[in-house]
Amino acid sequence: MDLYANLVLLAVVIPLVAGLSLWASDADIAERHHRNHDTYVIAGTLMLSLVIAMVIMGVLGLLLGWLCMVGVFATHPTVPLAFFDAFLVVSAVYWWLLRHYKVVTYSDRMEITPFFGRKTEIAYDEISAMEWTPSYLIRSSRNVMVYVENRRKVLLWSALDLDQILIRIDRFDVLADLPVRH
Repeated sequence: MDLYANLVLLAVVIPLVAGLSLWASDADIAERHHRNHDTYVIAGTLMLSLVIAMVIMGVLGLLLGWLCMVGVFATHPTVPLAFFDAFLVVSAVYWWLLRHYKVVTYSDRMEITPFFGRKTEIAYDEISAMEWTPSYLIRSSRNVMVYVENRRKVLLWSALDLDQILIRIDRFDVLADLPVRH
């Protein structure tokens, strides 16, 4: 296949895979409360918004590529399609990272699946400190950094219901009530 066909394939496949994955999952529920644990994931509305943006950008890329192909614009059709595909690839990586992030709280411990890396398990009684940190992605909100043995262990991102997670952890004795560092 030539370059243009590969770019068209990307513009179709990336939004299609993300959309079908979102449709097949139950991502509209950000919190699931079970008898012995609670699960927190990124809200489905954020994931849906990202998928919609990918669909729109894929369609625009295909449309502009086609307009270049029929001679409406004096450029090679791969130029606009490559631009829109670059957006789609970055959005797909962002979508995958958000989809990967999860916090599961139990009565005595929590499991965090971070954006990058392996799942981490922290027993609540091992937490030496928790600190509010600024969230650079969500304006006017805060993350919580969790320390074990006075070393950074994990970041609880503000896109989750931190109030519910902190209540479940029940270690307010180690939560620093300091102003957020900017």
